[in-house]
Amino acid sequence: MDEIFRSLVKYELPVYLLLGLGAVFALRSTWKAWREWHNAVFGLEKEISFQRLRVSGAVLILLLMIGLSQFCLVTFVVPFLPAVTFLPTPTTNLLESPQPSLEASAPALGTGTPAPPPGTTGCVPGQVIINSPEPGQEISGSTTLRGVINIPNFGFYKYEFAPQGSEQWSTIAAGDKINPDKEPGDWKLGAWNTSTLTPGDYQIRLVVIDNLGAVLTPCIVPVRVVAPTPTP
Repeated sequence: MDEIFRSLVKYELPVYLLLGLGAVFALRSTWKAWREWHNAVFGLEKEISFQRLRVSGAVLILLLMIGLSQFCLVTFVVPFLPAVTFLPTPTTNLLESPQPSLEASAPALGTGTPAPPPGTTGCVPGQVIINSPEPGQEISGSTTLRGVINIPNFGFYKYEFAPQGSEQWSTIAAGDKINPDKEPGDWKLGAWNTSTLTPGDYQIRLVVIDNLGAVLTPCIVPVRVVAPTPTP
């Protein structure tokens, strides 16, 4: 199943091209069969034309459904799958590995990579990092996540949270576009509503996947969720 999801992301454009080409031929055959059926005079001729129309129409509908399924999977399903789904081997641990899961996916994260900021894990300044909230910061209610994603062949990203010391990550949101809110070093990645969480220590992580399906080492930042201050 992992190979299927990686293939859907990697070969998304070729799949659309093949489906589009097939749809053109199917549409042409459907139109031709309809014209033959419409112009047919004799019963047998009309029946044969109608059978051709049904077959070509079914093929056209099938191709359109496959294309829609591909779009829905890549756009709405794959970004919300657990990051481990995209790892090339099941033995790689996203939380413990200090290097990218595939070296070829992000050559900028190789030898000489800046050390993660104090209190963080896997974060690379200027490449994959959460700038806000800061490590150990107390947050409540809704908080804005800011940071940097600057890698070759960017595919999409998602950010998740888990209780401190746990590996049960829950996806907050995901996206495939980075829109600078102020300047390239201070981008708004999204928001996290903590109002429903039990106060305590948590960790948030930024997971970045390139357009080949390779997962980079997540940037993990510990935070503390506190109860909102009562309004007088």
